[in-house]
Amino acid sequence: MKKCSECNVEMLENGYISGQHPFEVGVDGRTDIKIHIPTSEEESFFGIKYNKEIVKEPKVRICPKCGKVELYVDINE
Repeated sequence: MKKCSECNVEMLENGYISGQHPFEVGVDGRTDIKIHIPTSEEESFFGIKYNKEIVKEPKVRICPKCGKVELYVDINE
């Protein structure tokens, strides 16, 4: 667990973001916010080359003492 840089308390992890416009909301009512992480690998689609991306949903860390919020991505998941 990560500690808050402001008050040195362990932060609560695995929160998520929800909201309305301008975010698209899916059928299940959750927002569809994704983080696109570029890689050095190339892929091809019908002969058109492009850089491969890793696509992840952002997670949220929250400090229970001061309320500081951080976004993060679990790359290994």
